[in-house]
Amino acid sequence: MKVKLNDYASNKLRAVMRERRVTTKKICELLKKTFNISLNEQSFNNKISRANFSANFFFQCMYVLDVMHINFDTNNIEIGVNNEKN
Repeated sequence: MKVKLNDYASNKLRAVMRERRVTTKKICELLKKTFNISLNEQSFNNKISRANFSANFFFQCMYVLDVMHINFDTNNIEIGVNNEKN
């Protein structure tokens, strides 16, 4: 079953957080310290659960989580056109 790209990115971010045992509070602190991105836990959770965030934000999160390599299972990602409505 294919997953929409935005949902895949959201799931990938959550999985990395679980693997590295990083809480929502901690990632918010890291984003603030590293990129001066001010998010509280609720706003971070809302952003991730809506799966409506930029690639830039995704990579900023991966950076603060110290992810050096990202493996994408492209066979399971549904990629649509940029102007597609969700």
